[in-house]
Amino acid sequence: MSKKLIFQGTTTYLSDHWYAKLIFPLVEVKKLLQTIYEFILHLIWSDLIYVKKLDNKLDGLIAFIIFCIFSVVSYYLRDYIQLILIIFLVIWYLDCWFTKHQYFQKNHKINIFIYEVDINKIICCLSLPNTQTQSIFASFTRGEVSRISISKSPLLGGAFQEVLDEVWQIKIYLYNGKHFIVDENLLANESLLTAKRLANFFKVNIIFSHSQGDNSYVEQQLEQRFLSHLINQNSGSIKYENNTRKYHIYTQWQWSNTWNFLKMLFEKAGFLLFLVIMSGLMIKFGGLFANMLSVISGEDNIIDFSSPVQWFFPSWHWRNLVELSIIVGIFIYQGWQLSRVKHIYITQYHFKFLIDNKIIDKIKTSDIEASLIIKNSHPEILIIGENKVINLNSFQQEKLAQVFWAYLDEAIHHFQQKQVKQTSNETQEKRE
Repeated sequence: MSKKLIFQGTTTYLSDHWYAKLIFPLVEVKKLLQTIYEFILHLIWSDLIYVKKLDNKLDGLIAFIIFCIFSVVSYYLRDYIQLILIIFLVIWYLDCWFTKHQYFQKNHKINIFIYEVDINKIICCLSLPNTQTQSIFASFTRGEVSRISISKSPLLGGAFQEVLDEVWQIKIYLYNGKHFIVDENLLANESLLTAKRLANFFKVNIIFSHSQGDNSYVEQQLEQRFLSHLINQNSGSIKYENNTRKYHIYTQWQWSNTWNFLKMLFEKAGFLLFLVIMSGLMIKFGGLFANMLSVISGEDNIIDFSSPVQWFFPSWHWRNLVELSIIVGIFIYQGWQLSRVKHIYITQYHFKFLIDNKIIDKIKTSDIEASLIIKNSHPEILIIGENKVINLNSFQQEKLAQVFWAYLDEAIHHFQQKQVKQTSNETQEKRE
């Protein structure tokens, strides 16, 4: 069967590294602690973070037994608990490092091939790492392709299944609902260029998943009436200044942002503080458990049934103060990252993106094709140019990103129309 190669892409295959089975007990304890932590956050902020249950009841039982064992061990090694925490963090870091190293290795890439068999029939094949054999996983006709999709997805890996990075995946969607991942990249611009090649071949549109805006790239069109309502409800978190030569759009911290800021902060760094508290709880629970076992075995011992609430308060010691100081430092750093001011300056000729007073990126205003919102857990805005994509990320709320985008889109259209009118006038003058 003759076939013509029309596209080749890659996706990532992350396998378990050699010591994944060795650290299985630590992984199960971490799952249990993470579940408890997220359950507490769910009770406090149920609108933001949802409970992640363990895979099944057997996993939960195994994790609890391991927790009891670790608690008893923590009790007997209570003078070295800080060192144990450091070792645990080193093991966690190595797990992430090994997995990230896999991502950039060719022997952990799945190659995707798209062939044209005849004028209508298209087949998709894949080749697993370290093999030359290609297997067909999809077959369809040109007319069955509805769109090319670009979506941002977390890259999970390692024994702890941590989020190592975020990748932009390209998918082919068919009218019957089926879809296939054919490529992924770390950069949105590379994914967009690849998607344009596929869209030109199949004569379909490119759609960014979970997107909003007012162009052909988006899933959800935002009506002007809705945007006007949002702008009227703007509490001042987004500022908008303009004159005949320049538009300035920027974020500004408000007291109303504080609550959302705290939620984002605890989501990012709160587990570390919780781990420090839980290490103290495990020591006290392990002491109670060890004393109960000694009494059952016939030894004369006293069991302290003090309030479990007191177990959550750390014993004040210089090592505890060092731990808490590190955690507070991480909180402050994360808070600084989240609260940095985003600035957009737009003129007839240039579009500039700054964070605080540092220029992050810029593009010619005339080169901008579209702008849109991506609705992730932390919404972001993409500015799409001919050969560049600028990413404005980490908005606290979807409505803040929508207001920012509404001002931004208005400014872009204003100067692009002004430039078109000016060019048209200059052309007419030359003809006269």
